[in-house]
Amino acid sequence: MNSKKEILTIILWPLLYTLGMGLSNYIVYRHYHIEYGGDGYINAMLPFLAALAAGTMICLFIQRERLTLPWKKRGRLPLFLVIFLPLVAMTIYYLLTNGSFTYAFIVPLAVTLLVGVAEETMFRRILFVRLLGLFQERGFKKTLLISAVCFSLLHAVNILGGSPAPQVLMQLAATFVAGLFYVLMFDYTRNIYLLIIMHSLWDYILFSGATKQIPVYTILMGILQAAEIVIMLVLLARKWRQCAAAERI
Repeated sequence: MNSKKEILTIILWPLLYTLGMGLSNYIVYRHYHIEYGGDGYINAMLPFLAALAAGTMICLFIQRERLTLPWKKRGRLPLFLVIFLPLVAMTIYYLLTNGSFTYAFIVPLAVTLLVGVAEETMFRRILFVRLLGLFQERGFKKTLLISAVCFSLLHAVNILGGSPAPQVLMQLAATFVAGLFYVLMFDYTRNIYLLIIMHSLWDYILFSGATKQIPVYTILMGILQAAEIVIMLVLLARKWRQCAAAERI
């Protein structure tokens, strides 16, 4: 199989995931009349996200022999903890001050965990690892770009959920940066489980209503987003130097 056909084959799975997410948003918006991020959106999306997460794990199982991790040494944690520890602290504080054992409170926890599992597994553990296996370390730049673009385009389907076009365009830009960050952080930590937890906590704070109950969280999330960009640029510069050195060999 030539490289172009193999790339298309690798991208097929994330594409199917994106189509599934788009269909889910469309059904929730048209049938339940709930727009993306609106009241009741999390509850309505629960069964769809459960199905997408299950499908992702099936995909992981099917391709397991082609998804050997490329690293032999353990990863690092300091830059990861800069974002992770504040998210943990914010989540714990919110749960302690606003938590309850009710369906309405537990569902956002379940949904954001499903999102974290599905998206990190599909776009980092499967897509990124498969592409890196195809291009090898010398093709890291191409792998990084393709995986970040695919992750960004996943969020284009939010327009099917009633999101205005300008908002979707902003999401595309933000999630492209997030896609770069998560790939570089995966390469840095070499631990997909840590990324799943981080992604889930991030989405939980955004979608659980925590920023409405604790307004200062909006500011804190903005600070963390800025820190995420800085860390992404640091890791990107470091990786660029490594790639340039490898290319000279």
